[in-house]
Amino acid sequence: MRPRLAGFVITHRRPGELERTLETLLAQTRPPESLLVVDNGSSAETAEVAAGFASRGVAYLDAGDNLGPPGAAALALGRLLDGPWDWIYWGDDDDPPRTADTFERLLALASNERGGDAGALGAVGAPWDWRRGRLARLPDEALRGPVEVDVVAGGSQLLLAAGAARRVGLPEPRLFFALEDLEYCLRLRRAGYRVLVDGDLMRTYRELAGRLNLRTSRLRRRQDDSGAPWRQYYSTRNYIFMMRRTFDRPDLARRCAGRAAAKGLAAWTRGLRHGLESSRLQLRAVFDGYRDRMGRTLEPPTEGAR
Repeated sequence: MRPRLAGFVITHRRPGELERTLETLLAQTRPPESLLVVDNGSSAETAEVAAGFASRGVAYLDAGDNLGPPGAAALALGRLLDGPWDWIYWGDDDDPPRTADTFERLLALASNERGGDAGALGAVGAPWDWRRGRLARLPDEALRGPVEVDVVAGGSQLLLAAGAARRVGLPEPRLFFALEDLEYCLRLRRAGYRVLVDGDLMRTYRELAGRLNLRTSRLRRRQDDSGAPWRQYYSTRNYIFMMRRTFDRPDLARRCAGRAAAKGLAAWTRGLRHGLESSRLQLRAVFDGYRDRMGRTLEPPTEGAR
């Protein structure tokens, strides 16, 4: 029986990018039968873009406030789990599939003999190193056929099995920004579900992104450099919170606090102003993560929050 696929796309005041992404999604060789646009910006322009695709199965949902990607994902997934869908796509407005057959190949993976107990599928994924508390890179030569991973990161065409999502529950809205995909995939794994990627498709994605033959040292630097201080704040705070509260790994929370101090010190090499801001926010992130001070505790720039 052909699996039924729906999906949601989270957006925040980027109507042009949203329109291009919707076009790409609907041009898939196996497009979603229904798509829900979740507007974190309550924008008339976004509503207009969604309305232009209404005849092609696209609906619009105004979140009413900026809930951040985790809150918007929880809202959308809660709505879609009431429907008849077997798989649900979790997408962002600026990360459409990179190949025309991405969904077709992922759904074929689900019907594979190794995919029967999969809770999530993706185009790109990674194992999770619980000893060090960070993602590990799959070697290029391992990217063949079905590959088991632990995490499908944001923007990597995450498909959730509806049955698994009903059992595991919704994404954690209190995170507000950052690591919601990591937290959710690790919850799926803890519940006994597998997370799979199509290795050949992942190799294609790496090639298109210029990331084949990438040395581990370069990958580590990319993981450690999470961008603007406000983004680093949410990443540090959320990591400490989820390792303490969700996964009972206070040792990894403490390790993250140590890395936060190192990040704050390293930021001074980029100037006095950046060093002060980064150090202040990393210290605040550690305190907030340990005090369970969650939600939208720091207002991101308008262009930075979906």
